[in-house]
Amino acid sequence: MNRLRSSQMTFKLTGNVLLDYGTAATAKLLANLSGLVSTGEFLWTVSDEGRTVECLRQNKDGYHLHAQFELDDLIEAVPGADHDDELDLESVDIGDGHLWLCGSHCRVRAKPEADDELNSALRKRPSRQLLARIRLKNHGGDRADAAALPFKGKGSLRQRLARDAYLSPFLELPSKENGFDIEGLAVSRDHVHLGLRGPLVDSIAVVVSLDITQDFQIKSTRTLFVDLGGLGIRELVTERDAILILAGPVSSVRGPFRLYRWKPQHTPTIQRPLELLTWPESSEKPEGICIMDRGDRRELLVVYDSPNQEGRVNGSSYIADLVTLP
Repeated sequence: MNRLRSSQMTFKLTGNVLLDYGTAATAKLLANLSGLVSTGEFLWTVSDEGRTVECLRQNKDGYHLHAQFELDDLIEAVPGADHDDELDLESVDIGDGHLWLCGSHCRVRAKPEADDELNSALRKRPSRQLLARIRLKNHGGDRADAAALPFKGKGSLRQRLARDAYLSPFLELPSKENGFDIEGLAVSRDHVHLGLRGPLVDSIAVVVSLDITQDFQIKSTRTLFVDLGGLGIRELVTERDAILILAGPVSSVRGPFRLYRWKPQHTPTIQRPLELLTWPESSEKPEGICIMDRGDRRELLVVYDSPNQEGRVNGSSYIADLVTLP
């Protein structure tokens, strides 16, 4: 197997951006930001805890809360509302006038009673199995009608992928044990790309490419293979005719985390994207990224899993990083 191509540059932190969640801020939300996308003066973010999506609006200090939307009010019959089960939203994107949202679709192992034990029980929560789009009005923070794939059974994503020879063996495994786990979403006019944290197939990362009909049904699926040096996909971001891939470990170890640029080819052969940069090792793990156009500069806005509570979270605010985009 050929080595990955690389034009790796030095990681360069260029500044910070204040995200003020105002009345929507909770300790759980600020500690679990998982995906974000920028459009005009608006920034949309999701958390992998809870059942909401937040829209922030730009001002001179950064971004401040414009609106918080309860997804149970927008999408019909989302499972788990009676128990307030989290949707485990991992990624968000905007395409063709819609806000797209994707949950992990994963299985997880139940928490053990003691730190030195494992629990054999697996949690199966249909609330995690959300793939939906919400029509935006006026290219901004107003929203209208929504559509979602079925959460289980006929027409659902997991049911469709149960036919896939590569992915079907992993659908019932826990996410951090090389089980099926979506963490990236990138939408184009022609395809919806879902980046998988797991499984790795023979150490190769997997992207599921979907064709979605106008009435929001899966028309076709294709499994694509991307060599990320043994890492899984932690986020996808559309960049013109390419996709940026944030890559990291399948398990919960600290790193490494790397950024790649990939021009998707719908082929069964293994694809090798261009490696751009590596994050320095830290207790914070890059979790969500989006492109920020700032005059003549294009930068990445980055939020982290396990954020530094002293330096990054302050009251209702979260301090996101800006990183130079190669």
